[in-house]
Amino acid sequence: MAMIASLFTIKNSGMKFSYLCIAAVGLAILSLGTAWLAILLAFGFCFHLWQAFERSNWTMIIISSFASLLFVVLFSAHLLLAIPLFWIVIAILFLAVAGFISEDELAEEVIVEDKAQEIFIENSPLSSFADRKKLREGYYAWCDDTPIKAALVIIRLEGFEQVNQQIGRDFGDLLLTQSANRIKKLLENDEIFDLGSQEKLAHLGGLNFAFICSLATQNHLHEHVIEHILGATLKPFNVANCTVEVNARASYVDCGAQENNFDDLISYAYLALDSHPQRKVVPYHQQMMVEQLEQQARLKELANIDFSSELELYFQPIIRNDDGKIEFLELLLRWQHPKQGILSANRFIDDIRIAGLAYPLATFVIERAAELAMALRIEGIAIPLSINVFGPEMLNEEFVEFVDRIISEHQLEAGDLIVECPLHIFTNLDNRGRAMIARLNNIGLKVCVDGLGDNPVLLSKLPNLAVEYIKVAPSLTADFSNQNNIRSLISGMVEMHNQQKTKVIFEGVETFEQLRFVKSLNAYAAQGYYFGHPLSSIGLMSWLKQWQLTQGEYIPPTSR
Repeated sequence: MAMIASLFTIKNSGMKFSYLCIAAVGLAILSLGTAWLAILLAFGFCFHLWQAFERSNWTMIIISSFASLLFVVLFSAHLLLAIPLFWIVIAILFLAVAGFISEDELAEEVIVEDKAQEIFIENSPLSSFADRKKLREGYYAWCDDTPIKAALVIIRLEGFEQVNQQIGRDFGDLLLTQSANRIKKLLENDEIFDLGSQEKLAHLGGLNFAFICSLATQNHLHEHVIEHILGATLKPFNVANCTVEVNARASYVDCGAQENNFDDLISYAYLALDSHPQRKVVPYHQQMMVEQLEQQARLKELANIDFSSELELYFQPIIRNDDGKIEFLELLLRWQHPKQGILSANRFIDDIRIAGLAYPLATFVIERAAELAMALRIEGIAIPLSINVFGPEMLNEEFVEFVDRIISEHQLEAGDLIVECPLHIFTNLDNRGRAMIARLNNIGLKVCVDGLGDNPVLLSKLPNLAVEYIKVAPSLTADFSNQNNIRSLISGMVEMHNQQKTKVIFEGVETFEQLRFVKSLNAYAAQGYYFGHPLSSIGLMSWLKQWQLTQGEYIPPTSR
């Protein structure tokens, strides 16, 4: 009768079945008194416990566990002390109590959680904006009406993590609302789709907002709207007596050129934003999906990659401008991909980080470079080798200790190895990072800063780079139509580093005119296809011996 009463209060079908089975076995024990029925009862208790854990109901878990323990004690007493078997039914009666308590408590928890969620939504500063559901309904209403050319635009605000840390999340939410209201005012245009109640901007969640722009009258209207939005977000905000600046990025997708599925359009726009995190405005194109599929395939391949058999180091010389001799050889990582052929490092280095292989790859490259440097020293060739470390994996204790051990094991001298790192790592160094750089210098590893000119950098930070070399990106010397405009800027940077005893190297030198321009800037050395394309390190010795035959004068292949 207790079990029948429990069946009326339990709503879950699995729990009902559990109570029914246990009640049937209990009645059988009372009627027949057969000991083997206790085994079936044990399975019933186990199933009931499993159901309790599945529902994450701690009241039911505790009561069921106690009932199961009581069953074990009573059954053990029956076996050892020969007490009557019908006493086991007490455990079943205790189990029935869980059916009257747990369901009510669980229902109360759900009600409380729903109320809390409603209160949160009502109190959210962005609750007045349309949500993703309204944006979807507006899009499909447009599709069912008279479809015209349109673009879906996503705006992502950035920089709020620092705001939340410095002035608190409450002020961060206030700043987010002010930013969204600025965007909203710029959408007061008849060409922006109305989502209901004169709402044109939808909040997709987090820091992402979206709207749909008609292109019936102007093919590039969405681009102009995005430009105005990005300009408005750059204006400082006054929050809590503080002046705060935030950034914004945007992506857009042509609704007519893609499928009519709204969720696919949203995913395409997100893909465009994530594919190019350094760009302010990113239009979606089909190639991004192809690149994403290729990246997913590479990540699967990287999970089982064998560095020693699939990765290889190529080399390219850095030639001094004053005497035409080799300053050092840069080692460049290549992946012998089974389907796509030879891939340069910039094609897969981001995948290496995603796969968590950045540090193992750095140690592999260091060890392989040390072996080549030792071979050069044995042959009596005193030419340093440089390697590229693409991220902050070098700025930790374990990496520095590994480099120290490798240099000692291969009996290398100071200056035999050079490590090249991206500029952004050095411009954001903290005290710990500076200490790691100093330790690398102390163990004989020279440091080269790579990529000056690829990204904006504060000129005030450049003189603080205490390194041996600094490389100027090809973008600063590629356009010769603006030589007069950039000459003063670049020559000033070169002179500044010359005074700091830092050797400036220009990358991307492909023609004699570029080389002549670089020499006129008083740069220390140059690197590029003019001196030769990267070659496999397997032929490094024969290439160097051939170069030595020229009596130290490097002759580029184009002039031989």
